[in-house]
Amino acid sequence: MASRLSAHTGRSSALTSWLDAPLSTISCVIGWLVATGVFLGVASFLGGPSEGDSPESLYSTWAIAHGRVACAFPLIRTHHIVPIARPGAFTAPLWPLISGAFDALIRIGHNVPFPSQSALGPHCSTALEAMYSWSVQSGAALPTVRIGYLSWFVLMGGVVALLRSSGRGRCRWEPLVLVLIACVPPVLATLLDYFHPQDLVAMGLVLGGVACARRGWWIWAGVLVGLAFTSQQFALLVIVPLFVVAPRHRQAKFAGATVAVAALVLLPVVALTSGRALSVSLLGTGDSSGYGGTLLWEMHPHGLMLVVLSRILPIIASFFLARWAVRRLGSAVMDPVPLLSLIGMSVSLRLVFEQNLYGYYFMALAVSLLLLDVVGGRIRGELVAWFGLLTLAFDPVPWGFLSNGQLWGMDIRLYLPISLMVIASMFIAYDFIRGQVRWYLVAWLTLVILVFAKLPPWAVEPVRGPLPNWFWQVVLLSTGIALAAGPLLAYRPQRDLPILDPTSAGVTMVGSSAEGREG
Repeated sequence: MASRLSAHTGRSSALTSWLDAPLSTISCVIGWLVATGVFLGVASFLGGPSEGDSPESLYSTWAIAHGRVACAFPLIRTHHIVPIARPGAFTAPLWPLISGAFDALIRIGHNVPFPSQSALGPHCSTALEAMYSWSVQSGAALPTVRIGYLSWFVLMGGVVALLRSSGRGRCRWEPLVLVLIACVPPVLATLLDYFHPQDLVAMGLVLGGVACARRGWWIWAGVLVGLAFTSQQFALLVIVPLFVVAPRHRQAKFAGATVAVAALVLLPVVALTSGRALSVSLLGTGDSSGYGGTLLWEMHPHGLMLVVLSRILPIIASFFLARWAVRRLGSAVMDPVPLLSLIGMSVSLRLVFEQNLYGYYFMALAVSLLLLDVVGGRIRGELVAWFGLLTLAFDPVPWGFLSNGQLWGMDIRLYLPISLMVIASMFIAYDFIRGQVRWYLVAWLTLVILVFAKLPPWAVEPVRGPLPNWFWQVVLLSTGIALAAGPLLAYRPQRDLPILDPTSAGVTMVGSSAEGREG
C-alpha cells in the first residue's frame, strides 16, 4: 500500500512540475488563441448562442446602438409581441452598453430604418413593439445575439490575471485552465441555454478585481468590481468580502473606487431612462418570476420578504463569512488558496438563497472551484465528479426546442448518463484491483444510477421521474460548498511561501504572507 501511494504521489509531483514549467510570451498568446478556438468551436458545434432570454438585453442594445438611450429600458408592455420575444425583465446596463457599441460599429440591421422617436411613443410606451417589428424586418436578432461571444474575452482576461497574480500564470497551467473553462458546462450554458453574457462579463471583471487586490492595487480592484456590479449583481458577493479582507488603510480607496465607477456607469443611464433602469441596476433579473422549485421558493415568500431573503441575506452572510476568515487567518487570508476558497464560498450563497435555479447559475461557483484547485497545484477527483453530476443535472446541450437546438441533442441527453456511469465503473474497478476505494466515486455512481439509470439502457426515460430543483440545490450546493470550504479550513500559513511581489512581474520568496503584501 505504501509503495502504491508513493508511486501515485510521484506521478502527481511529476505532472505538477511539468505544468509549472514556464512559457514564453508567444506560447501564452498561442494558448489564449487555442482556448478561444475551443470555446467558439464547442459553442458553435452545440448550436451557438440561444435566443431564450436574449430579449432581456436585445431591446436595450438596439436602443443604445441607435442613440435612443431613453428607450433602452422601457416599460414592459408586450401584448403584440410573440412570447419568445417578450422580455420578463431587463439586464443591468453594462452589457447593453458594450453590445450596443459593437452593434453600432458593425451596423447590424442598418438596412432597415430604426423606429423614430415618435414611433417609440411618449415615454417609450410603444418602444418594445416598434423595436420588435424593426428587428423582424431587419433580421437583427441573431447577429446581435452572436455578439455574446465577446463575453468570453472578458472572462479569459480575468482568469489570466488571477492566475498570474497567484503564481500559476505564464506556465503550462495557464492554457490548460483556459481550455478547461472553455468546456465547463455552466460557462457554455450562459450563452447556449438562456443567453446571459452579462454573467461571464461580471465574472471576468470580478476575477480581475481579485487579481488586482492580490497585487495590492486596491483602487484598480474597486474599478473592476464596480464595473462587474453594473453587469451582474452577484458581484456584490465578492465586493463585500474583498472590502472586509482589505487592509484598513486601503478599504476607503477600494470602496470609493467601487462606488464611483458603478455610479459613473449607472447614474447617466438611470437619469436618461427617467429612473426605469434603477431597479434592474440594483436587483438584476433574478428577482423576476421563474420556474422556482428551490428551498426558498417552497417557503412562498413574497414582496419585500423575498427581496430580503434572496438579495440582502446572501450579502450579509458573505460579510460575516469574510470576517470569520480574517479572524482565523489574519493577513494570510489574502494568500491565493484561502482567498479563492472564500470567493467560492461567497458566490455559492447566491444559490443557497435563490428562488430560481438554472444550470448557468452555477457558473461563478464552477469557475471559482476550478481556479481554487489550480492555485492549490492539483485538480481534485471530487471536483471532477462534481462537474459530472452538475452536467447530468443541468445538461447544457440544446436539444431542439430553442432556436439553436440540434436534432442530435436528444441523443446526447440519452447516452451521456450511460457513458459517465461506464467511466466511473471502470475507475472503481481499477481501484478495486489496486486494493483501494474512492468512496466519493462510489457514492457518485450510486446516486447517478438511482436517478438517471434507464431500463433497458436505450430507453428514453429513466426509471424514476425528474427530481425537483430543490433536490439538486441541496446535493450540488452541499458538495460544492464543501469543495470550496475544504482548502480554507485546512490552510495553515507558512513562512517562505511564494508570494507575488507587487513591484515585480514574477513570484518572489518572502518571509511571510504579511511581509509580502506590505512590500
